[in-house]
Amino acid sequence: MPCGFATGSYLQIETWEDAEDDYLASLVSHHMLLNSEEEENQIWCPICKQGELMENQRNIHCNMCEMQLNKGDEVNLKILQERLAEANAEHLERGCRLKPKFSVQSQYNLKALYITCDACNTFEVVV
Repeated sequence: MPCGFATGSYLQIETWEDAEDDYLASLVSHHMLLNSEEEENQIWCPICKQGELMENQRNIHCNMCEMQLNKGDEVNLKILQERLAEANAEHLERGCRLKPKFSVQSQYNLKALYITCDACNTFEVVV
């Protein structure tokens, strides 16, 4: 009978470990979900890559550097986030693997955020 007892204990330990693994996995999954929801709301500054972009009624600005764009009626943080993703994707689709640079420039009396890359000669308006 000691053999049966050992097997039973082994099954209990295995079951307990499985339950603990499942519990820990659910905690990790929940934590990752919470973090991804928080990160969706955060847009990092494409210029300094340290600050977070914020918006008010008149502009979008970085909380760490001088980056500032006038919002207008058409632009908000969500649209800016989508355009940044599109601009990066288009740059990669051209086959260039270097990191592009972003800058706010005034050209033709229009202040805009631009994506540039010297390696592939990219120069486009993001917003």
